[in-house]
Amino acid sequence: MPTRNKTVTTTNKPVERKKKVARKKTAPRRSAAAKTSAKSTAGKQPCVQTLTLDSVAVINNAKALHDEFCKVSDTDVNIDASAVEMIDTAILQLLYAFVVKVNSSNHKVNWINPSDELVYRATLLGLSQNMGIA
Repeated sequence: MPTRNKTVTTTNKPVERKKKVARKKTAPRRSAAAKTSAKSTAGKQPCVQTLTLDSVAVINNAKALHDEFCKVSDTDVNIDASAVEMIDTAILQLLYAFVVKVNSSNHKVNWINPSDELVYRATLLGLSQNMGIA
């Protein structure tokens, strides 16, 4: 004679759900790859933008630096590179492309106290003359 399986019913407790906590929305963080400031000049002269490069300029900062370059490529630009202690080839290529773009739109790039490391690396790659550093 076949045996029947007994069915056992249990009462399941309702699943406790975690309460959602309202989080305060914050503005997205801005990378400190370059800091931009505008200097207005009197008269008919165009606005001059100043970019300050960080002490470490490596490929990890390339996207933020490119975004800053896109914002100021339509004006004359001063680049303060006095704090640069380490710079890699990718950033030098990005700087070179930026200088070419600015110069092609009849604007100027002025280097403010480029560090010895920046000058050395740009010279090593043969970019210092074309970038206007040396």
